[in-house]
Amino acid sequence: MGRPKRRDEAEHALEPAPPFFDEEEREIVESYEAALERGEVRENSAQELAEANAGWKEIVEAARARKAISLRLEVRDLELIKSIARRRGIPYQTLIGSVLHQFAHGALREAN
Repeated sequence: MGRPKRRDEAEHALEPAPPFFDEEEREIVESYEAALERGEVRENSAQELAEANAGWKEIVEAARARKAISLRLEVRDLELIKSIARRRGIPYQTLIGSVLHQFAHGALREAN
């Protein structure tokens, strides 16, 4: 007969195992749980999790920051952009933003 389980172990034992997406995910989770049991890793405290979440939240908000602008386009160009956006099933402003983003990051280049 083994040692009696601590209260938190007993509560954890009652939780159903989550479903896995595939065999690789199952192996990763089982490896992590084994490392926890061996004391090679530890779970983060509530404070550590809160600090990490706050840090990631700032990063995500900064990445999502948007600035409204006005720009003048030729009517014909705008109509073509709207037509392309309709075919793709997205708003034309989203298409314009995507094209500008790709250009700004080097995915689209000027024709030589």
